[in-house]
Amino acid sequence: MTTTTEEDQFLRRILALLDSARPYESLTQSDSKQWQVQPGSALAGDDAKTDPYQVSHNAWNALSVAVDHLHCFRSTFAGDPQDNAVSVTLHTHGQYSLLRGAFENSARAVWMLGPAQRLVRVQRRLCMQAGEHKHADVMAALLQQQPRRPLNVRMQQLTDLVVNAGTAPADAKKALKPATYSEIVREAGALTPMGSGQAEVVWSSCSSLAHGDMHGTLSVLERNIVDTQGRVNLTQITSSPKVLFWATDRTVAMLQRGFDLFRERATCHR
Repeated sequence: MTTTTEEDQFLRRILALLDSARPYESLTQSDSKQWQVQPGSALAGDDAKTDPYQVSHNAWNALSVAVDHLHCFRSTFAGDPQDNAVSVTLHTHGQYSLLRGAFENSARAVWMLGPAQRLVRVQRRLCMQAGEHKHADVMAALLQQQPRRPLNVRMQQLTDLVVNAGTAPADAKKALKPATYSEIVREAGALTPMGSGQAEVVWSSCSSLAHGDMHGTLSVLERNIVDTQGRVNLTQITSSPKVLFWATDRTVAMLQRGFDLFRERATCHR
């Protein structure tokens, strides 16, 4: 599609945001060494409490997955922002699916690394692992495979870790209850200028479009009624460059916060 002047401005701003995030692609390459944690840092202490389910490994994986989604999102655009006329392809749903993956993984890293208290960071890492264990068993059953260790053995390991980190034994089960992504994005948003409410709006909007939900389609995208048949309107749905910019801006901001927190926690300040 060839954009109008206003649409062109938003598309240029989207491309500029994505260009600003490109350095993260090199950071997440294995030879960058940016994933390494300095001895004596906050993350080194977190990792010791959660071994073999290190906080730093999971947070860096989340950031790497977020960068991968954002890179893929950028590749859906065609055209050079330096050209006078920007010609791009806007997708009604697919691009929001990629932003959702970038946003929720960035939010997971922020949620895990953000709390000032080590015990909270440890609990969040281990509750994520509890969810992984349960999902892994479901996957194994679907594939007609047997887990290498029974679930109760793996869960007892997590219980021992979370109690040894300082959780009261009576509170261990509650501490290991997996968080929902709605909770994760809200609490991560509270650790950024966008706030919890706006973070949930971004994630929920992108998720509804990823699922093809009509409430998201009608609320987020632009629509034009082309015909009416009785009580039914036939509508043409198109993407909104303005909304796409808004979602991209918040996603890049969450990613930036995630990398900043990782750098802060992985550095020894003594």
